[in-house]
Amino acid sequence: DASVRPDARAWHSAITYNSSSEAVIFGGLTLGSCFNDVLSFSVCTRQWTRHECAGASPSPRDDHVACRVAGSMYVFGGCTAMGLAFTDLWEYALDTRVWTQVVSARGSPPSPRVGHSLIPLGNRLMLFGGRYLNELDSVHCFDLQRRRWSDLAV
Repeated sequence: DASVRPDARAWHSAITYNSSSEAVIFGGLTLGSCFNDVLSFSVCTRQWTRHECAGASPSPRDDHVACRVAGSMYVFGGCTAMGLAFTDLWEYALDTRVWTQVVSARGSPPSPRVGHSLIPLGNRLMLFGGRYLNELDSVHCFDLQRRRWSDLAV
């Protein structure tokens, strides 16, 4: 369905894919409702495509973070339209369009949060800051191979 256009939204996430010729967006908020849809925009064709996703999907959310490692988009945290924050990590395989909740083999995930940042660093995801009830200044690392969260002292 290449003729779609996403609903207006704020506090969604976006990554680049296919040598930066595609922008992929997930989630966001509009008029008190959150989304959990995935859409991509092709710079070449200037068209939107709504992804038909397989697997259990993350709950609708906004103010989360996303980053890309190889052929996957990782999504962490965010909150519902009512402000309930999440502490879950999800992987979206961009080629197969399959969602998988990432379960930690060891370590505890960071506390629920919004307004944080997430970047890839080799085979790790680095998460910093955010807020939920108060401002947060913690740094967390998720090792994608070992499936382990760790807190980094700063």
